[in-house]
Amino acid sequence: MIQNNHKLVCFLLAVLTLGGAMLSCGGNEKTDENKNDATQPITDSEATTAPEENISALSKLPGEDYGGYVVNIILNAGDDRFVDIMTEGEETGDVMNDVVYARNRAVEEKYNVKIVGFSDPDQDINAVCRKEVQGGLNDYDFYFSNSHGASLASEGFLYSLGDLPNLDLSNPWWDQAALKGLSVAGNVYMVTGDISPTSLLTSSCLVFNKKLFQAQDMEYPYALAAEGKWTLDRLIEMTKGLTTDVNGDGKYLLGDDIFGFSSWMADSPFSLFFGAGATYASKDENDIPYVNFDVDKISAVYDKMYQLLIEQDSYFVTSGDLYETTYQCFSNGGAYFCEITLQKIDLFLRDMNDDYGILPIPKWDEAQEAYLSCVNAAGGLIYVPNNTQDAARSGMLMEALAAGAYDMVTPSIYEVITKTKNVRDEESAEMVNLIIRNRVFDPIYMNLSSGWNIVQEQLQNKKKEIASALQKQEKGAVKALDKIVNAYLERENS
Repeated sequence: MIQNNHKLVCFLLAVLTLGGAMLSCGGNEKTDENKNDATQPITDSEATTAPEENISALSKLPGEDYGGYVVNIILNAGDDRFVDIMTEGEETGDVMNDVVYARNRAVEEKYNVKIVGFSDPDQDINAVCRKEVQGGLNDYDFYFSNSHGASLASEGFLYSLGDLPNLDLSNPWWDQAALKGLSVAGNVYMVTGDISPTSLLTSSCLVFNKKLFQAQDMEYPYALAAEGKWTLDRLIEMTKGLTTDVNGDGKYLLGDDIFGFSSWMADSPFSLFFGAGATYASKDENDIPYVNFDVDKISAVYDKMYQLLIEQDSYFVTSGDLYETTYQCFSNGGAYFCEITLQKIDLFLRDMNDDYGILPIPKWDEAQEAYLSCVNAAGGLIYVPNNTQDAARSGMLMEALAAGAYDMVTPSIYEVITKTKNVRDEESAEMVNLIIRNRVFDPIYMNLSSGWNIVQEQLQNKKKEIASALQKQEKGAVKALDKIVNAYLERENS
């Protein structure tokens, strides 16, 4: 099974435009200083011309014979990361199983290796990595985790990927936006790309219930989105007054009533925030991230979010125990809109009876250049322990797994996204195009550094303003991010 990114993004753009030329997204492994604009979110929107020859990326890589070496990969069990590597060991008819199986077999045959995936039963890959490195053990070649693994980089447990032989992070199967968000002074220890389809599918989006729209004679927002006019104000205007006390008991309850908007506290505060172009951090000309609490911008975005989620009585789930009810509310016909990720569409809406459509997260205003999709902190990130037995082999196999996914897995991702029975309209396919085109990797959020959840906490506690919280937490946020940056710089200079 598998899921994610860059050519992933690029191939999807070609597929979604119904046969357009395949795009090849490129960039440098080191952050391009000319593109470090401290006022802009770190996204992935670069594209170059299509390759002239239709030759598989994997076949272009040099071959090696590793003598039957067993490649052990450990995956975070908590994020359904199995899909990135693990299969049933044969073709089963399941799309993702079969394409990942084919990718694994191609890499195994080209390099004479055996790929074995392991689930981390304790869901604490950080502890596994620390134990392995500190104990001088080499049980795992690669770790497939999420943003929680970022602390391992600053702690010195990970291999600097820019120094890993045979790994070329400028290749289109590596997500350049993630590299920009995760790098410090051009050094990066965690990456994502086609090697992890789960990362692409963790991109945030909205879904809307067509049946409820039709009942209210509401126009689908497809045209607004296609014209670049799908904004937070439009969403607020469209959902205003939709939450309805159906049974007249004076309460808004799941299962009894209809909500204008449904979302979960661990997703929508970030999706709406980053989607509106707000950020917690920026980069300077030397690729050094720094805290950038733009109080005016963040407060303006927060006010709109508060209006949508709190003042308009949306179904805003603030309890982890009730997490799944966010999507049950929508799938059972209880909400007009729902904030979700591409992965959760398949996970939670597979059996939904009502037809629904997919939309990008709204912009701040029409002047915003592009729709921006937050990549949840659970999105797939891959790293190598700093005591890897054979750096050249690790680099070659990591590159091969990504290139093979670029060839074999990415072309099937679109089918996975839109395979549910209710989302086969052409307009939703075009919306997925918009969703994956620009993904955001904010340095503070991706490192889960101090201050990453300010907006979430304020909304969860129904606080009407955020300026004071930003001011209170700014000093701590600066200190925490500086600590991460200094740890990177110390490793570079050691």
